This record gives sequence, structure tokens and C-alpha cells, in this order.
Amino acid sequence: MKKIRFIINPKSGTGNKSKLPDMINKFTDREKLNSEVCITQSPGDGSELAKDAVEKEFDFVVAVGGDGSVNEVAKALTKCNTALGIIPTGSGNGLARHLGIPVDIIKAIKVINEGAIDTIDTLTVNEHFCIGTIGIGFDAHIAHLFAKRLKRGYSTYVILVLTEFTSFKEKRFSILVDGNLYERNCFLLTFANSSQFGNNAVIAPFANVKDGIIDISMMCRFPAIAAPALIYRLMNNTIHRSRFFDSLRGKNIVVKNQGSIIGHIDGEPVIFNSDLEININPLSLKVIVPARK
Repeated sequence: MKKIRFIINPKSGTGNKSKLPDMINKFTDREKLNSEVCITQSPGDGSELAKDAVEKEFDFVVAVGGDGSVNEVAKALTKCNTALGIIPTGSGNGLARHLGIPVDIIKAIKVINEGAIDTIDTLTVNEHFCIGTIGIGFDAHIAHLFAKRLKRGYSTYVILVLTEFTSFKEKRFSILVDGNLYERNCFLLTFANSSQFGNNAVIAPFANVKDGIIDISMMCRFPAIAAPALIYRLMNNTIHRSRFFDSLRGKNIVVKNQGSIIGHIDGEPVIFNSDLEININPLSLKVIVPARK
């Protein structure tokens, strides 16, 4: 019997999460897994519950929530034998989608029951942990606004993008990639371990969570008339074919910062008040993924 702890964030995504504990108890394979369910009450609870599970030698800890919840749980599980599981219930679920984990809850539990263990990279940016993406452009601006909305979900995100697009200005960034300096004007600037923001909007088409490399995706300012085509490319994994897109790759990245920059880490808003130093932590986290057929 393996020991498993499910950590539910009841505030993730949209909809009522009150039935989740019963669903988990019903569909978890009791012949393989000795399970318990915990519910977070406030920010930081996920990390503390995951850290406690590691100390008690649990085999698996499952984050039940969105990318922010996954981040909170995962940072307590790096470089140890306890593996991360994901039941995606957030607004975007970018990492789960990248890993091929179903957004259907029952199917995601089946992955936990039958899945394989893989080991993936993680990122650090200054003192912060990241598992998916870091942004300091338009995506960060939207993340800050989205966090303040009482109503979450995909429709809220789309409305914010459409209403804020015309007023957001691109910025010039000095970026050191493995010691090489690049100057770029960016409307959007994303540092990616995994490939997408969520909802299958792929911003880093060639990102691989096992290659020890950070993918840097940059988009310059584009005319409004080009927006529908760019949205199509995001949703069809072809953004790299746009003339407004550019990319770099590296292991150590420094972004010069002379003031404060709004950012996001795995969709959660943050403000950077110093240079950003982003590093890859190769193969530092065990994750439950769908078994290969």
C-alpha cells in the first residue's frame, strides 16, 4: 500500500468544490492507495501540508487546484522521493495540460491510480519557485487584474485580454542569456519550463520539462487586426510561425530591472523590485503522469 495525501484548494477555478472529497474517496483505488484528504484554508497551507507529508514519508501528494495550487504544493516536494500528483480544477491548468493529465476529475484520479512516475525540471526566479511559466509582459498585467476579480474562469480572462490589449505598451528589456546580452522590445515576455499558459494557449511550442533548458518567448507589439490570427496560432501550437514572435533558450537568464516590474509565476501575481535571475533546476521533481500505452 502506498500513502497518498490529496490537498484541495476549494477556491481554485470556478464552481463548487464541496463534492471533491467524496469523488476522491469514491474513485481512488483502495487496493493500492491508503489516502487522506486535506483542504486548504489560506495561502501557504498547501506547502505546509505537502512538507508535512514529506516528513511523514508519504509516497504521493496530489495538488487539487490550478497552477498556483500546483506550484504551492510542488515547491515542498523538490529533490525528494515524494511524487507530485495533479487533479486540475483551476481556470487554466497549464502544467496538467502540458503533461497530458485530463481536466476531467474522474479521469485525472484514474491517472493517479494507474499512472507512471516521471521526473521533470523546475525553475527558480530570485527567491521564488516556478514549475510552469514566468511572465513580465502583457500576461503578467492580465494576471494581476485577474487575481482581483471575484468571478474567475476562462470568460473573465478573455474579457480582460480584449479590454486591456489596446492600452498596454511594450517595454524594452535587457536580457542576459548564458552571458550573452540581448536588447528586445517586448509586448509579452515569458520564461517557460512547460509550454502553455493554460486552456491550451501554447506560448512556448518547443518547451520540454525534461530538457534542462528555459524557453524564452517574446512578442513585439502587433496591430489589432493581427490579434485574431495570433489567438488562432496560440490555440493551435503555431505561434512560432508569426512574424511578431521571437524566442531564445538558455539555462541562466538575467533580466535587468531599474525599478519595479509586475510579473506572474504560474499565473499568480508578483512584483519584482530587483534584477530577475532565472535558473533551471534539472530533473528536480517527481510527477505522476499518464502511463504510456
